Amino acid sequence: MEQQAGPSVCSQSGDQSKVEVGLGAGLHNESSATQLRQHCTVELMVEGQEMSLEEQRAERYRQKEMEGAFAACRTSHDASTDCEEKKKLAFSEKMKCLTEQQEQLRQELEEKERLLLLRKAQQVSHSDQLPAALPFKVFNESRSGSEEPAGSAAGPRSDGLPDDVFMRPGEKGLCLKLQLRRRQEASHEQNHEQNHEQNHEQNHEQNHEQNQHTDPLRRTSEDLWTEPDSDSKAVSPKILSKMGEKLSPIQEMSVEAASLNSLGELSGGTSTPLDQNQERIDGRLSPPVDPCDPEVHRQLLEVCDITSSPDFHSHQRSLPAVEEGSLLDLGGDTFLIVGRHLDRGSFSIFKGFKHSAETSECIFMKVDSCSVPWDFYLFGRLRKSLPSADRVPLISCFLFVDGCITVYTPPAHHLFTDLTDCDAGDLCVGLKAISLLQLVLQLHSCCLLHAGLHPSVLACCHRGIEDWLFPVDWSSSLDLDLQEDVTSVQQLQSAQTYISLGLLKPTDPPHMMDLVGVAETVYFLLTDTKMIPVKDGSGWTVEQYSGDGPCDIYTTTWRRFFRYLLNPGHRSSVSLLSDMKEELSSLYLKHQ
Repeated sequence: MEQQAGPSVCSQSGDQSKVEVGLGAGLHNESSATQLRQHCTVELMVEGQEMSLEEQRAERYRQKEMEGAFAACRTSHDASTDCEEKKKLAFSEKMKCLTEQQEQLRQELEEKERLLLLRKAQQVSHSDQLPAALPFKVFNESRSGSEEPAGSAAGPRSDGLPDDVFMRPGEKGLCLKLQLRRRQEASHEQNHEQNHEQNHEQNHEQNHEQNQHTDPLRRTSEDLWTEPDSDSKAVSPKILSKMGEKLSPIQEMSVEAASLNSLGELSGGTSTPLDQNQERIDGRLSPPVDPCDPEVHRQLLEVCDITSSPDFHSHQRSLPAVEEGSLLDLGGDTFLIVGRHLDRGSFSIFKGFKHSAETSECIFMKVDSCSVPWDFYLFGRLRKSLPSADRVPLISCFLFVDGCITVYTPPAHHLFTDLTDCDAGDLCVGLKAISLLQLVLQLHSCCLLHAGLHPSVLACCHRGIEDWLFPVDWSSSLDLDLQEDVTSVQQLQSAQTYISLGLLKPTDPPHMMDLVGVAETVYFLLTDTKMIPVKDGSGWTVEQYSGDGPCDIYTTTWRRFFRYLLNPGHRSSVSLLSDMKEELSSLYLKHQ
């Protein structure tokens, strides 16, 4: 029984171990499956939704792309920050260099002014120390050199003064330069002195008769000298005639030297009548003043009230820097500068936009280094003379201590364009020529003269097919109501080239300059080249329209157009411009 029981117990224990092993394996497999199921569930669940492996891979790729984009943005931001810092550093270095140069120039200017004042002081002290001319002595030249007194031409004088009569070879003496006065001034001064001279004439004649038997030289000297008159400014012609008749050359030089010394004492030692007369002559012979000079404009605006205009703004600070791509705050408005339209050195014209809360408008901006609002004044004069200003641009002026900014803004529903923003077709050029004639006609009707018309200084205020031309630069323009002394083209700097060509005569009226400007502008629009004036048997015309062969009606009209403008004859500019505007309107506006 015991032997039988052994194997059964062993088999039972073996079965029990198998069950335990199987149970342990089952529990292990169940826990592994549970962990795997939980892991896969965590990996495949994103934001509460189950995703496949492909979607999971795509999600990881998207996250890497976003991280790369963020890194690139961060890098570019750091690079832009470094670039801005470099620009600021370069700008500060440039300003430092300019400041040093300005300080150096200021020091040089002060040094030159100091030297100039020192030189003037030395000249004044030297002139005060010059002694009066000594009386002349006449020596007998037949005597030998040993008998001549000390100080002759054989050697230098013992008293250190130059010899006023005899000079050594190569030595330069004093030179007296006489300026003849005009006949009107001489006659005026002679009439002023005539009464005083007549009072003394009888006394001179009596003294001359009493001294008939005295020494001739003494008698002549007494005849020459009269009592000093504080009102006299020149030597009497009668005295000069007596000097030429009765004095020898040496005696004349002695009398002239003594008279100059006496006149210098009467004038206080500062200047002689000859110097004063020379200053008057130099003032008359100085070149005429340019009527377009900024200082002339400044003086003319002193009698005009432009500061009361609401569009005029004055600032007690320096002119701000204006460059392409910059932002500028003026009068509460923000202006974006897009590009430079024209650069003339002393001023520049920019194109840009005016940003406001409602809209953004295109603008023209002139930045001038001259602090004279001449453009603002003339454009205001033109605007007031028009019967309707609906199509006329608005203008505002910002005056600074060292410059001026003028801003042109279009009216409502209008757009600014360049004059050359059109094709070279006859219709487009014809419409712009009509607008240009209308502009010049309005200028001349209110006594304004532009005198510098050119395609680069003209702009269009555009709406539909209507164009209103206006200048963006008035630096060479004139107001003939204020400048009544301008009566011919020879007074205008812009007309000198045409005068040298012979196209304009110096005596032509100043309005002729605008007629030539109209011809040059229209010729550029037609041919895209500079106008070349030529002269034939019928007068002046332009090169491309100088023929007289058969052609169409448009070419015939342009031939007549250029001949009328360049050969006005005695017709007024207003009459000629009106006729040409009517002729072009009948040709180009008949189908509009």
